[in-house]
Amino acid sequence: MIRRLLAVATLATLSLGPAAARAQTAVSITGGLSAPVSTLGDATDLGYHVGAGLNFGTSNLPVGLRFEGGYDGFGIKGFSGDVRIISGTANAVFNIGTARDAPYLIGGLGAYNRKVTNGEGRTALGVNAGGGLRFPLSGLTTFFEARYHVMLGDDSSGLNYQFIPITFGIMF
Repeated sequence: MIRRLLAVATLATLSLGPAAARAQTAVSITGGLSAPVSTLGDATDLGYHVGAGLNFGTSNLPVGLRFEGGYDGFGIKGFSGDVRIISGTANAVFNIGTARDAPYLIGGLGAYNRKVTNGEGRTALGVNAGGGLRFPLSGLTTFFEARYHVMLGDDSSGLNYQFIPITFGIMF
């Protein structure tokens, strides 16, 4: 499954190759709060997340790419333990307008590994979608973003976790 995801990401990158090669490439560092939803929300409290990404494209292009890795942590309600989710995603960024501070939509596929304290790690494919707003500050591009992440797995095996990271990021 992960090989298929990498193949899709590679094909997407190659199909945008000339445009992506001419476009700006930026590294992003992100962090913020993660809100657990559904079954995960029943079992855990509000959490946190951190991440890093490689971005291809500028707001002048209609579509860009972002490859990123993330770590989300949630405390278990009523117990001393936590749930952590490590993700790797490949996303398309759809710019709404060409201004440097224009909003955008983002969505893509990923691999998500969740682990409950002292438990076995489990991996599933997943999807995410959301939106954000960029705003330039002193030569850096910063952004706020919210996305809905869904692990595509069987709920009975604990792989159908859903969460919404609310992110502040810096691109440089």
